Parts: sequence; structure tokens; C-alpha cells
Amino acid sequence: MKVIYLDGCATTRVDDEVLDAMLPYLREEFGNPSSPHVLGKRARRAVDAAAESVARLIGADPDAVLFTSGATESNNIALLGSFGHDDRAPVNGVFCPTDHKSSLAVGRALAARGVDARTVRVGRDGQVDLVHLDELLDLHTRVATAAWVNSEIGTVQPVHAMAALCHDVGALLHVDAAQAAGRVPIDVRGAEIDLLSLSAHKLSGPKGVGVLYVRPEIRHRLRPVMFGGGQYELRSGTIPTHLVVGLGKAAELALARAEADLRRVRELRATALDILAAGIPGARLNGDPRGGVPHVLNVVLPGVRGESLVAGLTTVAVSTGSACNSGSQEPSYVLTAIGVDAEDANSSVRICLDPRMSFEDLVTGVETVVERARALAGVAVVMRGHQVV
Repeated sequence: MKVIYLDGCATTRVDDEVLDAMLPYLREEFGNPSSPHVLGKRARRAVDAAAESVARLIGADPDAVLFTSGATESNNIALLGSFGHDDRAPVNGVFCPTDHKSSLAVGRALAARGVDARTVRVGRDGQVDLVHLDELLDLHTRVATAAWVNSEIGTVQPVHAMAALCHDVGALLHVDAAQAAGRVPIDVRGAEIDLLSLSAHKLSGPKGVGVLYVRPEIRHRLRPVMFGGGQYELRSGTIPTHLVVGLGKAAELALARAEADLRRVRELRATALDILAAGIPGARLNGDPRGGVPHVLNVVLPGVRGESLVAGLTTVAVSTGSACNSGSQEPSYVLTAIGVDAEDANSSVRICLDPRMSFEDLVTGVETVVERARALAGVAVVMRGHQVV
């Protein structure tokens, strides 16, 4: 049975070109890139080439690219590594309440050991309140962190302005770019970002590999949080060559396709919004409909419980929010943080658009969501083409 996939913020299908690039490094070129022999040297060259591809995607030097198991590990290295084990208040860090749990949980862990973990306000659109951020930052701030693109509502944060405020007091800025890579232009040097995380599986690469970018000038300020063979100064462990090669190829494709993908997603978004508006009276978007990325649609469906809608769909994959929050009976913490009331938050679903999906699949998928929503709300449904009346 075919399932129409509308949950690309949770993960993406591995691109065929990415898979083809990976396979030789599982079969013939299986050497450890830290080994001195010929197979190891060939694997090292492949890892170095992947670092160059990732560096081009984010506007960095290849030497500043550190491979990890994914953005969750990268976030932990960046945030935990910005503090000494004995640091206590007034030493502090600033966290954004709408960020991924892999950042927020670090804030709670730091607070538990005595660091002052501060929370910056966000507006109804999800953007960081820069005035409040400026008030929170001081000479004791080690790091501030924010997701460049929010995974549930698509808000884009003003990271360049945030970096300037952080640097005024000598603090670092860490940016979680898991949802931004391949979807918005990234130039870490131009934006003066100190630390940046991303995951391959969010941009048609394999699961289990990611990157932490560390600006060379601040590398000495980070402390390792895991120890071992010394493959990297900040992150030990055998480098998974096949996964790294896959990430490199995914980064290469994302950069080459960026403009075409953006145009395509905007067209898909317009069609999806037309179907939702025609089919569900009172449907409305959460977040900022003007300032977010076009591939994320977080929609309030009045009179419908989002969890019930998602659970009842067998041919369409959508979600009520971040995959890290699945199974929770509580409203989305992202939506409540931006001021959405509990009723609307519980009636919201997230649709994530893939530029490589067909319009036929999009129409069928969104119409199916509309049909299910109207059935749950007790509204009769008649499908005519891609209109719902």
C-alpha cells in the first residue's frame, strides 16, 4: 500500500544518488579512515571530500567541519562543551523555548548542576525577542543557542543579529541548523556563527551522521564531552566512512538544487493551502505565514484532535509536531511557547513538503487529510477534483 509522505521535517528518504555514493564504502572501500594503509588512506580521502562538500553548503572551511552521529550529538558537544564542569551561576547560557529537545534538555542538565540556564522570550511568530536576548546576555554568558529554522512552525531566526549581540559580551552563538540546511542559504562566516549543528537525514542523506561546525578561532573554548581514540580533538570514535560520504553527497545535491527546490516547494505550498482553505472552515496557520520556510505548514483544524487525525490515516504520513515529542499527551511545547492555547495546539497538525513529490501525490495527500478532518469534525465531504466542498 502506497503511503504519501508529508512528514519531511522528521526525516527524509535517502536520495538514490546518495545511496549509490555510499555503497562502495560498505563493500570494497571499507577501510578505517584512521588506518595508515592504502584502504585507510582511500577512506580518509573520501571523508575529506565529504567535509569539503559540507563546507561549501554552509560557507565554512573544511577543517572546521566535525562529523558526529547527528544534530543531537552536535548540540550536546556544542552546549555542554561551552561550560567547565565546575562552572556555576552567575555563569549562564541562554536557551530558546521553541528549540529541539536536544538543546533544551542540555539547558536543564546545566541548571541541575548550578549553571544559570536562561530562557529568551519568543513572539507569536516564534522569533526570538532580540531586546530580551540583549537583556539576558552579560559578561558571564558562555553561549546562547537557537534553531535557525523551527521544526514545527518553520520560523526563521535572525541569527546574524543574535550573533552580534552575543559577541558584544564575549558569548558564543550556537545554531541548530538541522531544519535549515538545504532549505535556507547558510554562510557561517558571513553570519559570524560560532557553532552550527546539522543532520544528514533531514536533507535526503542517511540517518546516524551529522556535523558540528566549530569556528576555528573559538575551538579552544570548547571542552570534549566524550573521550577515546582521538580521531577528532572534540569527538572520538571511528568515523563511519559510508555515512560521511552519504552526507557529503546529500550536501552537494542540496546546494545544487537549492533554487529549484525553493520554487517547487512554494508551488506545492500554494496548492496545499488552497485545498485546506476550501475544505476546512476556519483552518489557519500557526507561526508567521510570511516569515517562515515554505515547506512547513502547521495548521489548526478546528474541532479536530490532531492525534486522532494522525492515528486514523493509513495512506498519508503527517504528524502533530516534532518526532522527539511523539507519544506525549501534552500540547506541543513549541505552540504553547508562542501563545497558542491548548485547544488550538491539540487541534494542529504539521505538513512538511518535499520538492521531489508530485503534485498528484500532494493533492491526494492533503485531500485525504481534509477528508479525515471533516469526518472527525462531523462535516460531510464531497471530493471534486482537488476541491473539497
